[in-house]
Amino acid sequence: MKKRLLLVFLALMLLIPSAYGETAEENDVLLYLSFDEGQGAVIQDQSGHLEDANIQYQYLAPAYTDPMDPQWREIGVKGGSLLFEGASTYVAYAPEDICLSGNALTISVWVAPRAFEWDDPNAAPSGIAHLTTIIGQYYKPEYQGILLGYQRFGRLCFEVGTGDDWFTLWTDEGRLQRNAWNHIAAVFDGDEGRMNLYLNGENAATTRVFPDSVIEPAVREMLLIGKNGYGEQIAAGNYQMFSGLMDELCLYDTALSEEEIAALADKAPGEIPYEEIGLENILTGDVFKTQYHGGPYQHWMNEPHAPVYYNGMYHLFFQSNSIGTYWRNICWGHLVSEDTVHWRQIQDAIVPMENSVVPDGVWSGGAALDKNGVPILFFTAGNDSYRSIGLISNQNIGAAYPADLNDPELTEWIVCDELAIAQQPGQGKAGEFRDSHIWKEGDDWYMLICSGTEAGGGTALLYVTDRLEVLPDGTIDMDWQYKGPIFEMENQSVVYGTSWELPILLPLTNKAGTITRYAFFITPAPASIADNKVYYFLGDFDKETGKFTPDADFALPKLVDYGGNVFTGPSVLLDPVTGKVDVFSIMQDQRPGPEQAAAGWAHSIGLTRNIFLNDEGTSVCIVPDERVYHLLDQELLSLENVTMDEANQALEAVSGDLLYIKAVLEPQDQQNFGLTCKAQGRRNYTSFTYYTAKGTMDGFTSNRAKDAKASVVEGEVPLKDGKLTMEIFIDRSLVEGYFNSDKAISVRSYADFAAQQIKLFADGEVQVDELKVYTVSSIYQ
Repeated sequence: MKKRLLLVFLALMLLIPSAYGETAEENDVLLYLSFDEGQGAVIQDQSGHLEDANIQYQYLAPAYTDPMDPQWREIGVKGGSLLFEGASTYVAYAPEDICLSGNALTISVWVAPRAFEWDDPNAAPSGIAHLTTIIGQYYKPEYQGILLGYQRFGRLCFEVGTGDDWFTLWTDEGRLQRNAWNHIAAVFDGDEGRMNLYLNGENAATTRVFPDSVIEPAVREMLLIGKNGYGEQIAAGNYQMFSGLMDELCLYDTALSEEEIAALADKAPGEIPYEEIGLENILTGDVFKTQYHGGPYQHWMNEPHAPVYYNGMYHLFFQSNSIGTYWRNICWGHLVSEDTVHWRQIQDAIVPMENSVVPDGVWSGGAALDKNGVPILFFTAGNDSYRSIGLISNQNIGAAYPADLNDPELTEWIVCDELAIAQQPGQGKAGEFRDSHIWKEGDDWYMLICSGTEAGGGTALLYVTDRLEVLPDGTIDMDWQYKGPIFEMENQSVVYGTSWELPILLPLTNKAGTITRYAFFITPAPASIADNKVYYFLGDFDKETGKFTPDADFALPKLVDYGGNVFTGPSVLLDPVTGKVDVFSIMQDQRPGPEQAAAGWAHSIGLTRNIFLNDEGTSVCIVPDERVYHLLDQELLSLENVTMDEANQALEAVSGDLLYIKAVLEPQDQQNFGLTCKAQGRRNYTSFTYYTAKGTMDGFTSNRAKDAKASVVEGEVPLKDGKLTMEIFIDRSLVEGYFNSDKAISVRSYADFAAQQIKLFADGEVQVDELKVYTVSSIYQ
């Protein structure tokens, strides 16, 4: 008889999915998600207790032609997995279908977080931490339900409400690892009066609860997987949403033993290739997202910076939030290219790290080659606990160098244990100390840092070192000496800000090589009060005194791009391949937060540009880099020496949203003339107009974003030999115009997809010397 019962028991155990554990009974399982569906937006409870649930996934904005499936992956701990992109992906079950309660609960799950969210460093000790949620169903005011998640640096937390109390359990040492599989188990055992957190099969934290405690059900709350039901919200989305891979989620209404949990964690999941967990290029169907401009594939970016060329590869870094479309969780994203045109995103180079110089954000900076040609990144190290370690600012300058110089992509970077430069009293405005720019002249390296003056204006601080070398012991030999503010404007207007972000100083030469002047670029900040365009001065730089003196014509700075705050946040590279000065910038999308969140992306980088002096050495010219023209594909139109009517008749057959247009126009009188594009009817268009009497060019769009500061922008562009050459690059919502190889105007235009008409216009007679239109290839093909 005993033998027969044993055989029946063993037969039943064979029917139970192995994910439930070696000794757990099938009826102990409340919910089991295997994440093996691989397609569609429906997920199945493999325990059979609950109906299929819909996966919430928000890339369904009007900009898309078709809805997209959630991001399923074939790689998982067992079978496949699901990538939660961090901004919209989650699973929800109604409380009437499942409501967690009782004297025992175990949660078992495998996760591979892609990033860790920022939170106030004092939040956890104060009991007000905001958890990035793995799974939760809770209502804290009435001490109901449970919440499992993590906070800064992957520190795990398990919370339970028992009706009379709210119990919180943090791991002290255990931390989740980014971009790698971690097994988590959370156990509540009311009978024994304990809570436990296990990480990769090891007990990571324990706390006591009152004996005979039970989980008080949160009867009005959804069971949410990947979303915090009471997380922080902003216009651009929700904070505290899980970002990364998830697999094998199982809930038990029993308290599993350490042995059972060890068995669940006793797997050897393989390494996760970056392509499986990184941001995917899935937004190509968005009629507004650029296709031949670089940038991250999804989410938020800010200034591209620290360009450096090493071993045949260009590297460009940028402020990145890989969780959502908003400013937060700032890391250094990393783009690589062999030609500064075809950019490819790889894993983040530098991220905030616990017990480091950069715990709270990695903001903009620069790059340099040391005496041996080794790249060094100088970044703004955010530290919100700066006062506790004797600093005067949460912004200081850190340094990092490649972990493997033989890696062609320089994927991994080692952050130095000590700051490169810490702001000191008397060195600029305390709390304004960021955005380093580094260059070398002779045997010395120079660094500019954004700051402000005692009088309330902006400035840049200068530092110099005659030593810069990565040593075999992993330290960097450098000795940055403070030289003072490089330049201060007298009686500065608030238009030029209270600090000068992304300061750049470099010598520029005219094409003939006969004139050299120093160009000093600034971006006035903050944008709430300043004109946040990219301004420049020309003048002299005295290396002995460390002072810049503007030329007489530069009592006020000037612009190279007249656009309305689209072209911002520049960085430069003296290109060792071409010998030219490359300029990289962010192209602001200018949309309000909700529109960015719905689209799943915010901003892009501009086309690579070159800067040089005009023939007289009195102005900075800006043009597309020659390699950009390699993207030109099919010739749609080519005309020479025709009338405007003939040109417009030919243009009627031309359309597209990825185009290059070149028009050489010669006015016969003092009239206004120009070109419209992205047009549909009289009220839906983008235009560039030349005012012959004033010698100025303007850009206008009737489809500007709601947050754009101006619909019309204008600046001086002299005719050359009585002609105007316009080069227009249309990349969906982004339009870059270049005029007479002199100045530029960048515009964001959110016209309907059907708005693709191109037309020339004039008040009088204009000769069309040349008109060409090409399609432009996507860099993602």
